Amino acid sequence: MSSLALMRWLEATPERYDAGMRLVTLGRVTALHDAVATAAAPAPGVEVLEIGCGTGAVTERLVKRGARVTALDQSPDMLEQARKRLAGTEDSDVSWLERTASEIDTLPGGAFDAVVLSLSLSEMSRDERRFVLAQARERLRPGGCVVAADEVRSDGAVQRTVQVLMRAPQWLAGWLLAGTVSHVVTDLRTELEAAGLVVQHEQRWLLGTLALFVAGAAEAETCSSS
Repeated sequence: MSSLALMRWLEATPERYDAGMRLVTLGRVTALHDAVATAAAPAPGVEVLEIGCGTGAVTERLVKRGARVTALDQSPDMLEQARKRLAGTEDSDVSWLERTASEIDTLPGGAFDAVVLSLSLSEMSRDERRFVLAQARERLRPGGCVVAADEVRSDGAVQRTVQVLMRAPQWLAGWLLAGTVSHVVTDLRTELEAAGLVVQHEQRWLLGTLALFVAGAAEAETCSSS
């Protein structure tokens, strides 16, 4: 999450992915997964599009809450891990798609009650995020929500300094493993608003460096998942 190279290294062996995420988020990723699923599936029967499902941690929680999920990931290994995780799930509860986030424009518009992006936006360039968020909005039914959770820039100089210190070992690991590092999503709220979405709920962890946003279409009065 904090370093694209570190993420790629973890994904190379998906079995260690969940443990790695708990490590780099100091255990807060579990609370984030719970909050994402609660926001996206407040009641049984909702249709959820999950972009970047990874090993299925959020997918599993969504299904347990009674959601029907279209789970998308570009990594066949990650999808295989997710399928194993949900091996006892009814086939009608989850549809698995091996696609990139940028390919969501091939999915029907207005078909989902919620679109989930959990720890996937930080792996995209700003242009990719702009396209994906705009397309996510188009996939929503009236009253639907985009639920976006990722690493963001902290508010305040002290918090940002702490964030840099916390990220330093992850930057170093990423550089040593792959010669490159990624960056936090500087202002996710602004990017959501630029996509025509209105943020209706925000929650943060890790000194404000890990954030969840629930946003509905600008023309909608309320977001049914908030």
